[in-house]
This record gives sequence, C-alpha cells and structure tokens, in this order.
Amino acid sequence: MNREDMLTKIETLYKGRESGDRAQFASVLAPDATFRFVGDGSVIMSFPGGRTDEPDKVARELFEQIEMLDRRLVSATIEENRAAVHWRVVLKVKGGAPFEQELFDLWEFNETGLITKGSQFQDTAKILNEMDDAEMAKSAQSGPRGPDDDGGGPGPSIDFGLGSR
Repeated sequence: MNREDMLTKIETLYKGRESGDRAQFASVLAPDATFRFVGDGSVIMSFPGGRTDEPDKVARELFEQIEMLDRRLVSATIEENRAAVHWRVVLKVKGGAPFEQELFDLWEFNETGLITKGSQFQDTAKILNEMDDAEMAKSAQSGPRGPDDDGGGPGPSIDFGLGSR
C-alpha cells in the first residue's frame, strides 16, 4: 500500500470522527481492528474510550464528549504497512471552550488496505482537565446566581463555605 492510499484512509477515518459519522469512521477499519490511547494507565482509564480497545466503542464515547473543530497535518512518515502521523488539532469538550492539542498516531494496515491497529499519544491529562472545567462551569451555572437567589432553580445549590453572602 502506498503513502497516498494510507493517508487517504486516515483522512477518511478523521472526517468520520469530526462529523460524528461512525459509519464513515468504520469504513476504513478491519473487522478485528484495535485502538488504544497511550499513557499513564490510571489517566487512560478515566479518558473517554480509554477502557476499551474496540474502535467503535472508543469512537462513540469520544463523539459524545469531545468535538474536533480543526485538524492540521504536521508530518507523516510511512514505512511498509505503518504510518506515523503528527497533528495539531482544536478540540472542544461538550460545555467547554475550544483548546489546542497535539496528537501523534501510529496506524497499521492489513494487506487489503484496512486499518488493523491504532495507537494515539496525546496530552490526556489536558483533556481530562478540560472535562473537569466544563463540568465545574455547568455546576456553577446551576447554583446561586445572586444574593437574592437561593439556587432553587434547576440543579443543586453550591456552598463553598467561604463565609456569609
């Protein structure tokens, strides 16, 4: 398989990721394909899709929680049936603000040209922090909004014990 074909398959996978089209995402994967995030195991277990190596399950969790707003290829190295790809991306956790991130993917292809294995290196702690920030912002929005508001609207009232209001 040549460089252009591999990069086209990877591009198809990412376009499905960005649009949330899981069928397009899966169209370039072998039936027995695996995918994993690389990093500290305790962090990976908290990461969306980090508890499985089944690409469809990983994709479902990522699609539900993290949007990919922009993606730029930095470099790609192809050797035999493997592609190493470096990206700069802009992500957005649901309820959060966009942020930049770098990804490094290792892809392996079978003899029919389908992806059989993917490994992704990224700053998983950054994404978990963004998810925490988005959750805190959502909680703060549902709490008290002023001195005359007891927080009785939707969501719980938050008391940080900082003294009287």
